[in-house]
Amino acid sequence: MASLQLILTSIFRSLGKILNTAFGWATALLFGKVPEKRQLYLSAIALASILWLVVLLGVIFPRFAAFLLAFVPMQSIAHAWWVRIVMLAAAVLLPAGVGVLSLFLVDPDQRPKTAGDRIKTILKGYPFSLGLALTILLMILFAPVMKARDFVRRWTSTHIPMVVAAKDYLSVVGDVERVLRDGGLETTRDRASWMLRLPTKLLTLFAGGAVHKLVADQMTVLKRPDLEVLLHPSDLIIRGKDRDVTRTHALLTEHLTFTHAYQTWTKEANQIEDRFTALWNEAHSANGSEMSGSLQKLEEIGRDMSRLEIPYEEWEVLLREKLILERALLRVAAGLAEEPEDATGPREGAATSDGMGHTAGPTRRSHPISRRAAADNFSASKRS
Repeated sequence: MASLQLILTSIFRSLGKILNTAFGWATALLFGKVPEKRQLYLSAIALASILWLVVLLGVIFPRFAAFLLAFVPMQSIAHAWWVRIVMLAAAVLLPAGVGVLSLFLVDPDQRPKTAGDRIKTILKGYPFSLGLALTILLMILFAPVMKARDFVRRWTSTHIPMVVAAKDYLSVVGDVERVLRDGGLETTRDRASWMLRLPTKLLTLFAGGAVHKLVADQMTVLKRPDLEVLLHPSDLIIRGKDRDVTRTHALLTEHLTFTHAYQTWTKEANQIEDRFTALWNEAHSANGSEMSGSLQKLEEIGRDMSRLEIPYEEWEVLLREKLILERALLRVAAGLAEEPEDATGPREGAATSDGMGHTAGPTRRSHPISRRAAADNFSASKRS
């Protein structure tokens, strides 16, 4: 019996490593690459939900609990019945803990302000725990299948940080589609794989608004035979052959500068992006002689940017946006800009089409602008 227990323990340890890997794949496929600040809370919530489901099954089905306890060295526990009390307490309290942690998935200014609202959010942790646990279990099953498919096709993947509000999701998909088309990569829109849609629907059914910033209601993928681009509310995933992934990454990095989406994820960096956008919109109505004032404002933003304590990846994004804007301003000031090649980007306050017959109202970042077209658009403003 002792030998059998030893063998089973060894098997379960190996299985635990496999499940841990599958768990990482599952959360990445379901939510994308979540900002680091929220990743810790999301991982804790996911693990707590899975643990709660296991504990709940142990409380409801004593034989299942006995099976689990068979792998616990009883000599290290004074009384085995204490374990059952702990399991019962965990079954009651873990979902409340999930509710508390869910408060940290949103920005402080968006968290409930009153005690009553906080209690309601904490109580929502019970359906949230059930929905997330079932969702993660499904994804643990589906993720290896999806990874195996990529392995067979010899596909790789990369991520681009892109924080998108729910109301702007389809509009940003349209921006990505346009940039790829202009770069010679014609894609077609399709719904995401059912292996992603089914767990997402299950999660939103139980969790409701608690996850509206983590999963998309209309998860859409842009496809071509050698490439897939999937947009999450906090991430954009490019999958395909290594050469195609690299080319797509370069296109989107260069030509998807000012859109409805943020490319940074901290509040301080978002504010810098907003100031870049405001300066860009202001420059549209300025002429060449007024560019010196715009350049001074840009320098002020640059000084504020240098004082930020943000991750290097965000600083790199802000620097790229600053250089694009600076180059455009300098070209206008020097009179080097030509007629615009692309006049399809709407000005501030204009409605935009998402490519599927819907329109989106004005938002804080109203028009997609490319590095190449930036100076040309300023030139048109100057001549008008």
